[in-house]
Amino acid sequence: MGYLAQRKKYMRTNFVLKSLLLLLTVFSVAAFGDNALGYFCNNWRFQFYLLSAALAVYALCSRFFLYAFWAAMVLLVNFFVISSVVSVVLADGGEAVGSGAKLMYQDNTTSFLDVFETFASKKADLLAVVNPEEKDVSPQGLVPAGSFLSAGGKGGSFMVSATHPQAAGKIKLAPGNSAVFVRCAHQGKNYVFLALSTEGLSRRRQEQALQAVSAFISAEDDPVIVFGNFGMPAWDRLFTKFLADSGLEVKNTLFADVLGVFTPPTEYVIGYRNLEFSGIRRLPRRGNPSAPLLFYLKI
Repeated sequence: MGYLAQRKKYMRTNFVLKSLLLLLTVFSVAAFGDNALGYFCNNWRFQFYLLSAALAVYALCSRFFLYAFWAAMVLLVNFFVISSVVSVVLADGGEAVGSGAKLMYQDNTTSFLDVFETFASKKADLLAVVNPEEKDVSPQGLVPAGSFLSAGGKGGSFMVSATHPQAAGKIKLAPGNSAVFVRCAHQGKNYVFLALSTEGLSRRRQEQALQAVSAFISAEDDPVIVFGNFGMPAWDRLFTKFLADSGLEVKNTLFADVLGVFTPPTEYVIGYRNLEFSGIRRLPRRGNPSAPLLFYLKI
């Protein structure tokens, strides 16, 4: 390759790296803003992290050492924001064994029968059905034998537990949206399990919903375990404020499969500091619009 060709390649590489890094830097800084642009950029922070890692490697291989350092700095900023809330790892540790508990979560269900059959086949300890679309059918007659329906009724969220619940109820989060909770004993200790979904709510509604859940947690004497679709990544400012107010922590990893690399989840388990998370599995969707999730905990 002649000198002029090498010079043109150098200039193209320099332009591409400089432009991408400048955009990444601007978006990463904008993600700290308390406005619509900041919220949007913050939701993409994990993708910024991945892109900056790729640019750092490419710049290093192309011997653009200053750009490699620049990309590494952007990478670290985004990584620290993410990892301060949730673990960034590729594997979730597999299924729980021994004294573990299985929590099954399903939102927007259109087939109670499929949900209950999956719940029974997985021998889960708890099933949470949040904001079902099947409004005109009562789950009462479909509950597997030996299980207990809590906070049931037509058209609303409910839970089904493998052990007799000590208490149960609902928390209104927004019009047509409610969280459901149940208090059960596991291995001789009482726990409060609360399931919710704030996906699709406006920013203001999400904030009000998390405030209501935080107030509920602060009023409980028993350990509270919250799980479901929060409708936002864990490093969102509403989410981190909720964690600070409630004193709980995110327990699951950032992603448990390859798809999570590109689309970080909004489904999380949060709980007290000593709660051990073992794994998460996305189960077959069957007749429902979304696949149920099975969370494995060691409690």
